[in-house]
Amino acid sequence: MAEAARFGILQARGRAAGLLLCGLIALAGCKGAPDGAPEAAAEAKPEAYYEITLRPELGADGEVEAIAVTSRLHGVLKDGETRLKLSAPVVYVNVMGIADRIRDLRVTDGAGPVAFTLEQDDPVPGGFPYFRHWTATRDVDYPLDISYRALVQPEGGPAGPAFGIRPSAGGVSGAGAGYMIVPVNSESSLSYLDWDLTEFGPGAVGVTTFGEGRVAVKGPPAALMQGWLMAGPAGQYPPAEEETHFRAYWLGNFPFDVPAEMAYAKDLYDFFGAFFAYLDPAPDYRVFLRQLDTEPYGGATALANSFMLSRGPARPEEMGGQSPRSTLAHEMIHMWVGGLSGEHALTNWFSEGLTTYYEYTVPFRAGRVSIEDYIDGLNRLSDRYYSNPARAMAALEIGRVGFNDGRVRHAPYERGALYFADLDSRIRAASGGARTLDMLVRDVFARRERGEIELTLEAWSDFVSAELGTEEEPFVRALHIEGQLIYPAGDGFGACVRGTPARIDVDGESFDGMRWTRVDGAAPEACFASGAPG
Repeated sequence: MAEAARFGILQARGRAAGLLLCGLIALAGCKGAPDGAPEAAAEAKPEAYYEITLRPELGADGEVEAIAVTSRLHGVLKDGETRLKLSAPVVYVNVMGIADRIRDLRVTDGAGPVAFTLEQDDPVPGGFPYFRHWTATRDVDYPLDISYRALVQPEGGPAGPAFGIRPSAGGVSGAGAGYMIVPVNSESSLSYLDWDLTEFGPGAVGVTTFGEGRVAVKGPPAALMQGWLMAGPAGQYPPAEEETHFRAYWLGNFPFDVPAEMAYAKDLYDFFGAFFAYLDPAPDYRVFLRQLDTEPYGGATALANSFMLSRGPARPEEMGGQSPRSTLAHEMIHMWVGGLSGEHALTNWFSEGLTTYYEYTVPFRAGRVSIEDYIDGLNRLSDRYYSNPARAMAALEIGRVGFNDGRVRHAPYERGALYFADLDSRIRAASGGARTLDMLVRDVFARRERGEIELTLEAWSDFVSAELGTEEEPFVRALHIEGQLIYPAGDGFGACVRGTPARIDVDGESFDGMRWTRVDGAAPEACFASGAPG
């Protein structure tokens, strides 16, 4: 899952910018995926910038109980702004009470402490974000110091993505959005993030989506909220001294061999880079894994150039098994797929649907999944969709339910995946086999990456219409916005499998759906021959 932007995904134009949750926070002018890199020694700081240091604090039990934050804001306010404003989430994607866990907030300038008035957004249903806002009661001077302690997210509470900062295995992990209060109307367009790891023992790491240790992050201070973090005695793949574009960090004991599974993930990531092709080279990527002892456990969620896999204690039947490889594939694919601009509820069929379609098809095409497992996965996908109580629910209605019902929330994923399978069949039929969905998305994504287009629902529909010679937008709106059911073409998932209408039984109920079977004599390697990457 890569839930994003206000909950409206900020339009993808750069590397993984479609994943970026900047628009979610609606705080500052986040314009793309934050680009973190270790600060060059000779780099000249701009006039307006933000410095922040994170110091995890251990409790008496040896577990992290808070992150102490010290920061300094240099520069001035944006044109037209008169008073400094700070913001922090009250709720962020079902993580509750973030602003309430900020303690000892102190803001000072040359004239002394700065006082603030408080305002708070109206609550948003479905667990979606809303914010508390602090406005200075006087003009301030720069540089300005901001310090506070952010308590870790307590156990309990509703399920949702792993944005909250949680202690585990002697360390801490989460996302910036799960604890930060940030200035939102300053001119600053560059931040420097550093760590104070003195409360940990030797060998502790401090790492974020943006890099290891001290990093420079482009964008306003709010861009820091859009990165995963991990600090403490974390495992690493590969060893720290090895140069690589793919790294993984983890806290806890997992039921699978983490280095071996991360080697698998790296291999798959490299295949995705060749398959989608338009990011050349594919950017550095980081995976974060944490095992928690108490709920909420979190699941898997992608941010720019990274994702977090958060889970609970291992069950006996999991021991010695594999990681959730389909989930790993899904989260990494988000970096290439991105999303449509616009309201989340009206656009996530694209970001999640296309990602889900490729989650099933690309690992199979890469030879990492057997045809038997491929078909089994397609039938599980069909069963989930046709038995989903939201299978014919309109997009806005699904959006209002939000994180209160996981099955309902995932209907656009399933519906979108079947749409893209059907679309591949229609493109191949219209072109006599000369064109495929793969070719279309590579062309569109390359243009988006170059900044030539804004990818909206209407723009996507126009691209498809040009491929098919028929108007696509009415069908897109009927299916994804109004909730029409879809029964995709039987060859939508490749020439080696066939989908046919069937009654399916799920949890004691029967539904009209589809079943997928192997085509006799069809070789798995020929299933998508015409769409293989060059």
